[in-house]
Amino acid sequence: MTTGKTAYEARYAAKEYYWGTEPAAFCAELCGVCPPAPGRTVLDIGCGEGKDAVYMAQQGYTVTAFDLAKAGIRKANRLASERGVKLHAYVDDINTFHTEARFDIVYSSGTLQFLTGENKQGFFEKIDRITKLHGLVYLNVFVAKPFLAPAPDWDPEETLWKPGELFGYLPDWKIHRIDEIIFEDRSGGIPHVHCMDLMLCEKMRERGQTAEGPARAAE
Repeated sequence: MTTGKTAYEARYAAKEYYWGTEPAAFCAELCGVCPPAPGRTVLDIGCGEGKDAVYMAQQGYTVTAFDLAKAGIRKANRLASERGVKLHAYVDDINTFHTEARFDIVYSSGTLQFLTGENKQGFFEKIDRITKLHGLVYLNVFVAKPFLAPAPDWDPEETLWKPGELFGYLPDWKIHRIDEIIFEDRSGGIPHVHCMDLMLCEKMRERGQTAEGPARAAE
């Protein structure tokens, strides 16, 4: 049986870019909330073929990006080279990735459906740890709706989220945007419709810190 991992490896191996090379619209929104400046860093989790990561690098951020598909990373590096920007892109898994770095923007689009249920809580704890104070996190998830059929290129490892489920994570952060959208797509060459929940939020305090300052150790 073809798995989601091998399916995307094969899709990205084609010469053409499966998702195109133009950035998603919300990349510009992120740049407006956290404008690029020297030293500002971005992590793109599940970057695919790199279109959004390369765009952010073009704007002036220092960008790190990873994806499970080796073919996607090769194309991300190729696109960065063609557009004259630096990109630190490598192969890693959203369920097990580790980094000691901290970022001004943590970004993931169209990838969290590969996050397994037992790893969700740990993923968001990791996101909290690697995001700088007053840094931004932008995430979106595909949502199950009974009136929408599965996408034709949906894979066995992908799992739809429940409506509103995403919004229950990072509850202590400042919310800049929460939204649910329904949109048309042509990935796989067949028109279909998705429902997506998205969240843009800002880290307002470090873990263990209260509004008055660092939490007092137990006496």
